[in-house]
Amino acid sequence: MELVDRYLQEVGKYLPRKNREDILAEIRSYLEDTLDERTGGKPAEADVIALLKESGSPQKTAASYAPEGQYVVGPGLYPLFRLITGIAIAAAIGAQLLAWGVSLWSGSGDASAAALVSGLLMSVPTTLGTIVIVFMILQRAGVQPKLDKEWDPRSLPVIKNDEMIKRGELIFGVSAGSLLLALLVVMSDKIGVYNLSDGLFYANPVIQQNLPGIYLALVACIGLDIYLLWRGRWNVASRAAELGVNLISIVVLAMLYKGHSAWLLAHGFTGAFGNLDRLATDLSSSFQMFGMECFQIAFGIALIVVVAVTISKLVKIIFRSLRAK
Repeated sequence: MELVDRYLQEVGKYLPRKNREDILAEIRSYLEDTLDERTGGKPAEADVIALLKESGSPQKTAASYAPEGQYVVGPGLYPLFRLITGIAIAAAIGAQLLAWGVSLWSGSGDASAAALVSGLLMSVPTTLGTIVIVFMILQRAGVQPKLDKEWDPRSLPVIKNDEMIKRGELIFGVSAGSLLLALLVVMSDKIGVYNLSDGLFYANPVIQQNLPGIYLALVACIGLDIYLLWRGRWNVASRAAELGVNLISIVVLAMLYKGHSAWLLAHGFTGAFGNLDRLATDLSSSFQMFGMECFQIAFGIALIVVVAVTISKLVKIIFRSLRAK
């Protein structure tokens, strides 16, 4: 009975994790037994809808299994608490990453990975603590939405299985990552800028200096993809590992971006438009400078993309965690 499963899924969002499964099993047993008694074991969708309406909304059912006094944030306020918490934490993390990115881009302030982690460890708990205190006050003051309003069981969210992996994407990721890793190991000294007009090659010293970090990021990505292919589905550990892999990639890309910036500055390159006269008089060396700036821009764009993806995944994990509590 799909509607019953969808109903239990929603009820579970408002139950404490400790005894959630036992309560859901009890509710399922009651619903199925009642339907069997009323319909002789052949319930129609209309029978299920009628029983669920009698039972009440998922919030109301969850609230009946524990006195309000046992909640820090009760079932009535929890949906709003979950929404505000997710938005606030995502905003706090986004603000820290944005500030760190500005410091990294401009070269002012502390743009180290330690500064980013320190900022996150200070802002996220403070944000969460503030929200919890506010909702504790609301809970103690008796501020509650109405749980007995009319609702339609057919409006229950459809059950989605977002734990399954996409094997095609993972196989491509392992193949592409392994190929790139092999190329770096065999011919890392061949990565650089080629001047086709005079046949000169300029190796990229920044990539050479950061090879250990690049190897680490690639091996971590490949390892995670292989683990997911073996497990066949996502779990808490693999999602945490994915965030860790993304953070490693962010640090490595930041080092590559800063390294190219420092190299260009050390060689007196102030940007393509600021060096047009130099291009006209010294085409060969300027070609190397422009090539290194292209590398810098590419790593900068990659850094922005990975940071954005990481924030998006972190927000999803936060909301998923809040729904599970």
